[in-house]
Amino acid sequence: MSRDATLPPTRAAVLDEIVRAAATAFGEVGYRTATLDTIAERAGLSKVTLYRYVSSKEDLLSLVVERIIDRFQQGLRRIIAERRPADDTLRRIVHYQVTLLAEHLPFLTVFFSEESGLPAPMAARATRAKREYDQAIARVVREGVEAGLLRDLPPRLVVFGLLGMCNWLHKWYRPDGKRSAAEIADVFVTLLERGYLAQPAPDDALARIDRRLARLEAALGPSRRPSAPRGRRKTPR
Repeated sequence: MSRDATLPPTRAAVLDEIVRAAATAFGEVGYRTATLDTIAERAGLSKVTLYRYVSSKEDLLSLVVERIIDRFQQGLRRIIAERRPADDTLRRIVHYQVTLLAEHLPFLTVFFSEESGLPAPMAARATRAKREYDQAIARVVREGVEAGLLRDLPPRLVVFGLLGMCNWLHKWYRPDGKRSAAEIADVFVTLLERGYLAQPAPDDALARIDRRLARLEAALGPSRRPSAPRGRRKTPR
């Protein structure tokens, strides 16, 4: 049953709108440049009303970071809890990471760009959360190596490469760009699993071997080419 539109919004709904407005403002102009007046205006509130929900701009930054940490952790826990093979789990993590960034771009821009402005308790929480996130994915990588599904590479470096590729979207991704989040995630998965070198088809590989043998025979000359084995002559009885 939907809530009557004439009823006033709940406190949680208003706070949610304030946090979204803050994330957008911080993401667009930076934490230090954004003002509470701008955030209040974006949220459709007066500054006086805004202060009923948050005490400072620093408080708002903490709320923005807290929200994105929770979203990251919930999604990763859900994917790992499915207990799929490690290679499939990593594919899902890449898709989740890219989709989350695309759908919450202002929040992620703030998260990756404004860590230095966090109050000490929230900075410590963000550092701990990122470490736990990395460790959870590293465990998936180790399981994949043990199961023979993944190459035996340093799990920590694999995680850094995977997340670095995904997280850099906050610098260049545009919702109105040519590629959707799903298409970008597919390219990332292909790059991670197959590399960037063209993989020749089996027929191409055989043709290349034949060409090399032909060049070798030409270099040896007719007199040095290996002759075909002769059949053994039968002796008359």
